Amino acid sequence: MMENTRIGLNAGKVWRILNEKGELSMFELCRELGLTFEEVAVAIGWLARENKISFREKDNMLFVKIDDVEFSFG
Repeated sequence: MMENTRIGLNAGKVWRILNEKGELSMFELCRELGLTFEEVAVAIGWLARENKISFREKDNMLFVKIDDVEFSFG
């Protein structure tokens, strides 16, 4: 069983690599980060729950990217 701290750290790793490289498949995330499929899936779930990422499916593969965030002040 994974601890919340570890899941959160992995979510941070996923977010950083997506921010750096753009959209990646689940398998690319596993390879880039050296994490298991389960670790990446749980981290993505964490980020999805916070509405930080979006998904698309292509050729039976799941791709993930960071949602565009607009900031406004005042």
